[in-house]
Amino acid sequence: MISLTLYSNKIGSSLELKSSEKLFNLLISLRSPWRYYHCVRVGTYASILANYIGMSKKHTRHVRISGLVHDVGFSAINDRILDKQSSLTAEEFTYVKFHPVLGMRILDCYDFPEDIIKAVAQHHESFDGSGYPMGLKGEQISLYGRILFLAEAFDTMTNDTPYRRACTVDAAMKSIKDLSDKSFDPELVHAMLDSEELTNFYMQRDRICRNYARPVLHAEDLFTL
Repeated sequence: MISLTLYSNKIGSSLELKSSEKLFNLLISLRSPWRYYHCVRVGTYASILANYIGMSKKHTRHVRISGLVHDVGFSAINDRILDKQSSLTAEEFTYVKFHPVLGMRILDCYDFPEDIIKAVAQHHESFDGSGYPMGLKGEQISLYGRILFLAEAFDTMTNDTPYRRACTVDAAMKSIKDLSDKSFDPELVHAMLDSEELTNFYMQRDRICRNYARPVLHAEDLFTL
């Protein structure tokens, strides 16, 4: 017989996480619309990769949420730095590189699952140990973190940002392939290069992101995936 208390607690935790996910995405969208769409795309790319390599439905969903909230640490960084059109100073860049830790601390305050918090903290860690903020290497980086790093790199390469112009998807895939086993987990690179679903989402990303975006929270959103 299923414990009604346990079942109700699981439902409550799920709704609380869903509510927090929506809240953080609302905050990101208000602070920086282009970064909000970036987070939506990264979450989708990450979940496609997770599903491709056979992760469970629960873990795939957590990977997607990790992507959606991975840049929440930027909400604690001064607009003067984030909106700066010229190159950042060494001191400013050091501050920006702290955003994964800021994101980790923010999510921890809202009791996000540990695997999501760890992914946010590690989403700039490079497979060869050259990333930040901790300089982790290989499997020292959680699988979620490795997925997010690759998904974010692909999205950054293929979309205009305040810092650089987009390149073509073919050029991005070539760069990612060249950096396999250096910046990126080679197994995940293979999955990205081989995934038709990821390519299909890329072709429709603008329309899908526009449909995804919502300016306010609605109660019914707590019950939808």
